[in-house]
Amino acid sequence: MNPPVKTAGEINDARDYPVPPGGREIRRGKQVVVYMTVGTDGRARNCRVVQPSPDPEADRITCRLAEERFRFRPATDAMGNPVAAEYGWRQRWF
Repeated sequence: MNPPVKTAGEINDARDYPVPPGGREIRRGKQVVVYMTVGTDGRARNCRVVQPSPDPEADRITCRLAEERFRFRPATDAMGNPVAAEYGWRQRWF
């Protein structure tokens, strides 16, 4: 099987995330790891946090934005047919 390949979509604007209580320092230098299912249509679904950051709201927003913005070339089976597959993403904050 060939894995899905991300072809479009980014999460790189601090304006996507509200300032958490205590300021942005709570996230700075941290990350969240999420997994999602990429369907045969190249869209992300069923995003879930597998390694949370210190900011649960930012983790939820990351999943929402990944599902909205990311596009993929779907995974393919041995015959070249598109199949649903898992995809992992690490979102880092600087």
